[in-house]
Amino acid sequence: MRFEKALLEKSANNLLKKADDCFDLAKTQHATADKQHEIAARQHSNADQLDTSADKLVALGHSLEAEAVEIKGATDSVSVRSNPYPGAGVEHLPGD
Repeated sequence: MRFEKALLEKSANNLLKKADDCFDLAKTQHATADKQHEIAARQHSNADQLDTSADKLVALGHSLEAEAVEIKGATDSVSVRSNPYPGAGVEHLPGD
């Protein structure tokens, strides 16, 4: 009986040591996970800022495109009105 009791006590101690090892490893992993969550939060914030910047660039691109079309239309209408040879292209103006 004494032998069995000693063996059970040794087994219990081994299990307690392994449990402590698990708790230590879990603590380390939780700390690492917390750091990764912090990094991910910063990356998410940076991604949101990039999205906002990209949206602004798209809006600016559309605005510039619209302005270019407007200027091109105004230029075309001015060249047609100032062309002394109706029906002829701009490339046939005198002095060319």
